[in-house]
Amino acid sequence: MNNLLIVQFFGVKLASMAESDTIREKIIDAARARFSHYGYPKTTIAELAEDCAMSPGNIYRFFKGKIDIAVEIARREALTAVEVVEAVLDCPVRSSRQRLEEVVFADLRYTFHLLENQPKTLELAQIVVSDRPQFQIESLRRERRVFQRILHEGQASGEFFVENVATTTIALHATTTKYRYAQLFTNQTLAELERELAHVMTLIMRGLMPANDGKPVAETLIPEEAPKEVARLQTEQKANLA
Repeated sequence: MNNLLIVQFFGVKLASMAESDTIREKIIDAARARFSHYGYPKTTIAELAEDCAMSPGNIYRFFKGKIDIAVEIARREALTAVEVVEAVLDCPVRSSRQRLEEVVFADLRYTFHLLENQPKTLELAQIVVSDRPQFQIESLRRERRVFQRILHEGQASGEFFVENVATTTIALHATTTKYRYAQLFTNQTLAELERELAHVMTLIMRGLMPANDGKPVAETLIPEEAPKEVARLQTEQKANLA
């Protein structure tokens, strides 16, 4: 009898948790739609409650305030961007140079198209970073871990000459910052940014890799196609925007 009561208790609890997750996702979806169309400042909790067919008080059961909803949306976007570049690392038969080049180009393309299709995302990110500085610190750490992994692999294989992976990671991340959410820094087209990034990556590679028989390291070529997993994530992102 006691075991039956325990099973019933946990069954009810799991059902309650699943219902809470559903409501939470409903709020996030409504907020994402509102923020994308009207912008964060012009969206109110009352409007989100109306979109979700619930009271404003019910929304506060799941989020302390509007900024907390924005932080969750921005966190998910940041994680998706990292998924895109990590997908490159999982592609087989890639040298460390190829992985590094494909990572920065995949990052550029993904974030460029994100802001192109959803311009209010930049406004939202700026508000979140201003209100919650820790969010930016955590995002930087996630991005740098990808670079650090590639540098470690290149160092271990002898492909890269790196004396200090930690400091090189920071320098590499700083050097490529312009090509992450590029519209924040410039009004260049994607094609212009890709050509410029190819020159930047050539300089980086010539600093990381030893010359071959006195000849300079070959120039970076712009990758033509994203790996399948990257393409899948990009397709999912476009579907979410539709």
